[in-house]
Amino acid sequence: MRHYRPDSPEAAARIVAACLLSDGHVGIDELDALDRMGMEQRLTMNREQLLAVMQQMCEDLTMSAYLNWSDACRFDPAVIYHLAQDVRDWRLRREILALCEEGAHANGHLSEGEAGFIRVLRNMWRSPHEHGLGASCAKSQSERFYGCR
Repeated sequence: MRHYRPDSPEAAARIVAACLLSDGHVGIDELDALDRMGMEQRLTMNREQLLAVMQQMCEDLTMSAYLNWSDACRFDPAVIYHLAQDVRDWRLRREILALCEEGAHANGHLSEGEAGFIRVLRNMWRSPHEHGLGASCAKSQSERFYGCR
């Protein structure tokens, strides 16, 4: 998967794109919700730029085994962990989580894939001070959620 500069708009947008794709498709209602939530100001990324990042991510994913294709774009927890590591700024993390939540709820239905993606991401970004655990424990929790070993 291609690399983006840490805390860059592209790194942030890739996480939002992955969340939206985790139910197998991205609808216009999800993109409209992101625009209403001020995605351009929050991530310094407009809709066209987000779609370009999403296309690049899809290209990267189709050239690898990062997805469980039997379960409509269910991301492997290791991929989510990789994406999450590219965002270190706590403010930006909060913005990304807010956009993921809004986009995932935009069509009135939160899919299992979207809910799982957000839960795993939230657990990975939890401060060690919040629960006394490091990222390795958060990763193992996410792996249990996805049924991985």
